[in-house]
Amino acid sequence: MVEAAKKMIRKPDSAKVFDGEIIVAGLDDGLAHIEEFGYAVFPQWLSKERVARLGSDLLHDVHPIRELMPPERKTVRAHNLLGKTRCVDDLVCDPRLVAVVQGMLGSNVQVSVVAYFDLLPGAKAQGLHQDDGLWPVPRPHPPFVANAVIAIDDFTVENGATTLVPESHKWHDTPVRQPPDVETVQVEMEAGTMLVWTGALWHGGGENRSNRSRRAIDINFNLSYLRQQENQFIGIPRDQLPKMPDRLRKLVGYQHGLSFVGPGMVDLRDPLQMLEAVEFGYNVNDERFPPIG
Repeated sequence: MVEAAKKMIRKPDSAKVFDGEIIVAGLDDGLAHIEEFGYAVFPQWLSKERVARLGSDLLHDVHPIRELMPPERKTVRAHNLLGKTRCVDDLVCDPRLVAVVQGMLGSNVQVSVVAYFDLLPGAKAQGLHQDDGLWPVPRPHPPFVANAVIAIDDFTVENGATTLVPESHKWHDTPVRQPPDVETVQVEMEAGTMLVWTGALWHGGGENRSNRSRRAIDINFNLSYLRQQENQFIGIPRDQLPKMPDRLRKLVGYQHGLSFVGPGMVDLRDPLQMLEAVEFGYNVNDERFPPIG
């Protein structure tokens, strides 16, 4: 079955993100669709100009160091994008995206994975799986992973559009099965469209039977008190942090979760305030250190 992005109904909705009020087209409809079916599509998330610039920047910054995945080496992956390029910073900390993710998971979220995917002609279909299966938490459990894929090329059935099993996020104790045991949909969408799904949804990349690549950016979030799938603290060189927006540094983990005594704090203080001040044997009573809280 084919799911067309243009079928989704859109209306503007407001959300509070980064201490500001923003408008996100289709936010309420999208979150309702995710709750019921496990996923939602946000058409025209990026302009054609932004998509073209993104493709060009990735070709320059990332394409030469991408990895061809075994066994057939027809699927390209470049993980840890925030440690390799600054061309996706605005996508990762886009307040609209954060509003969608917080609507799915709550306010305490962080970036877990930022990756570039390219299905080359001949790439085989990926097996269905769940993104939240990496954490050994018994089901059922509250949602703690949200995944967003932004299409750089048009997604079609022929070139490997993402395959989903609607409502499978509700099958808490059911082991993942593969087609034809389960009925799937493939989400066809234009370049610049964003597909979002909850971590429990069964999904996988499709088979590329075309003669062209199918490129996308994957931005995966989880709750800020879980360990990230990609170790952002090692993956992002320290000298790159000043080049990143403050809100992005917080999203990759330089924040304290829940409260000032919660996970991520440094001496009961905001880790961003302590980032350049801490050295071995430091004296927290020094006047350069901020107060507790």
